[in-house]
Amino acid sequence: MSFIMENDVWGVSWNPGNMGHMLRCAIAIQLYNVEIDLNDKSDSHLEDKKPSVQEIKSFHPHDDNIIPEGMKVVRPYFASKQLSYFPKYLHYCKFFGFFPDGDTMHEYYNITEGENFYKGLLTNIYWHVPDNSESQKCFDIKMDNFFDNFELFVKNFEEFVGQKIKQKTFDFLENKRLNNLSHLDDFKNKVVASVDCIARQEAKDIGSLHDYEKLLIVSTYVQGNWDLTSRFLRNYNNEELKNTMQIHNFIHADG
Repeated sequence: MSFIMENDVWGVSWNPGNMGHMLRCAIAIQLYNVEIDLNDKSDSHLEDKKPSVQEIKSFHPHDDNIIPEGMKVVRPYFASKQLSYFPKYLHYCKFFGFFPDGDTMHEYYNITEGENFYKGLLTNIYWHVPDNSESQKCFDIKMDNFFDNFELFVKNFEEFVGQKIKQKTFDFLENKRLNNLSHLDDFKNKVVASVDCIARQEAKDIGSLHDYEKLLIVSTYVQGNWDLTSRFLRNYNNEELKNTMQIHNFIHADG
């Protein structure tokens, strides 16, 4: 939604991996002149611990029902279906520093011990497509533009804060964009390109990918379609996924 409410309380509401910590820092730099060293490679999870950044209210995960009336709250999200699961990918890259295996799956999620990695996570979590519907309480800002149309992203940011972006805020955001481009490129090369191959019924080698990356390929392809998801769950025989045609055949097999 594109509007600004007249008050002096600011916030960010986001789901994991949508770069909400970074936006809290950017707003604090813009409005409160917070100093953040661009040469410091600290993640925004650490940078937003600064006292002045804490002035920017945090709503995490996003829920319209908990946003107070009369607040200026921005909600970052990825609008592209191909990037629906990029936030989950980025969350593990940035926050955990590794992808979940069977042990961490059982620790963080309600998955039965010994259950197949793909079936366990796909059944319980990943067939649910992230909710990208318009917020009724927040100013929506597309993080797709952060990477692909930075000029438009900056204009949207200026619209939210109600003023021209300061050079140090611009530099902070541009620095973060450059630092995260490799993660987006990896996701596109590993996940998006593989999804495209499944759609075209072309074989692509995915044997070297982590199980979690393969799970994201399946999740991105089915896009919450329970019929397709249930077909994969019914036909998958627990064998190692080595190419995209295996996924296609499990999903589109008769029966």
